[in-house]
Amino acid sequence: MNTPKHSPIKSLLFTLLFLFLCVGAAGYCLCIFDTSLITKSNFTDVVAQSMKSVVHIRCPKWQGSGFVVDKHIICTARHIVEGVEDFEITFNTGSVVSATRAISDKKNDIGFIWIEKEIPEWLASPIKLGNIKECRLGQDVFVIGSPYGNRNFNSVSKGIISGFDRNWDYVNLITGEQYGWEITFTSDSAVHPGNSGGPIFTMDGVVRGIVVGARSPVLNCSMPCDLFISDIEYIKSMFIMDKYNKEKAVEHVENEQY
Repeated sequence: MNTPKHSPIKSLLFTLLFLFLCVGAAGYCLCIFDTSLITKSNFTDVVAQSMKSVVHIRCPKWQGSGFVVDKHIICTARHIVEGVEDFEITFNTGSVVSATRAISDKKNDIGFIWIEKEIPEWLASPIKLGNIKECRLGQDVFVIGSPYGNRNFNSVSKGIISGFDRNWDYVNLITGEQYGWEITFTSDSAVHPGNSGGPIFTMDGVVRGIVVGARSPVLNCSMPCDLFISDIEYIKSMFIMDKYNKEKAVEHVENEQY
């Protein structure tokens, strides 16, 4: 029995078809498993979603940025809320809310502002927080904030994580207090005055830190979320407890009737 012979042209066509299928399959697998490609293609969507929870903070003598971490709480830098009891919070929609209460971390440059009325979901939602320990040197990040104030409300800049565990310790020249900058991480995302208190995100839309200072527009430092990520409920309870008086023992007059 004779074996049918294939022409060289047919063999070449079969070979090319086989290679095409292999390359296509490899590309398909790459699209599935390379999450960096997915992240890059959806970057603008991530920014648009993240921006909904970032706010501009106006104080009597300065301005800053912040972000929603609870339906009543805005997170920012301590040096934004320090000595202030009058805040004007502008949300991404343009809605403005006033606030008069704030607390801050005793050791680190982290502060929180209390919003009396619950922030409705259509206005802003609490943003997802993550540990900087999960990140790697050179990982892509982006910053949202209001450089030079409300005129540049919710501007975006992009860069990479350039350093971990940087000691940028800073002392307030007026009060002499330290801000705990000896445990910051750095990035080259462009920031300017007014970005302080704003969030720095990884490409998955998770906040990894609070922008607090800069040596240049492309060398800035942030307080890691690791410092407060597990304290949000405790911080909320501190604001709630402020409504109540702590009773102290006093000397009562004898025979006093009630």
